[in-house]
Amino acid sequence: MNAITITSTITNPRARSIITTELELSETASFETMYRREYPGLVGVARALSGQDAHDLVHDAMVKALVNWSKVSTYQRPGGWCHRVVVNLCRSRARRRSTEARYLSRQRHHEASTAGPSEEVMSFWSAVRQLPERPQHVVALYYAGERGVGEIARILGIPEGTVKSDLSRARAALQREMS
Repeated sequence: MNAITITSTITNPRARSIITTELELSETASFETMYRREYPGLVGVARALSGQDAHDLVHDAMVKALVNWSKVSTYQRPGGWCHRVVVNLCRSRARRRSTEARYLSRQRHHEASTAGPSEEVMSFWSAVRQLPERPQHVVALYYAGERGVGEIARILGIPEGTVKSDLSRARAALQREMS
């Protein structure tokens, strides 16, 4: 008995593997006949339902037909079975894309979109980092942390007068640096 080996890579997510199928030559001929006859129509249906993924979907359907050829070949219309598989694959692809789009739209909705800091802000904080440690902390807590003088004093464990003095000296130093 003559046999032919057909190897195909399945792109279906549930069956990502290499399948080697040996078919008798007569079965291969009938599959090939069905393939040639049905392929253009299957591509048309897939393109109408899913767009540019048509050839991939038809390929997946034909691989399923080949893998199940001993059963599919007994149907009155094996091409009809292939059309049904293509329609189901298109539905699955549409559901996946819809789910992905909903997920991405929710992610975009929740993500705050703000412009980056201006050049002035960047240079201000760069200048703040050049200050001595304690005034640096006072300025950061006052401007970035939006804390009051009393709260900064409690956080750093220093008197309020020292916070006011550090803040005043830091402002003067930053004004000189920024001008």
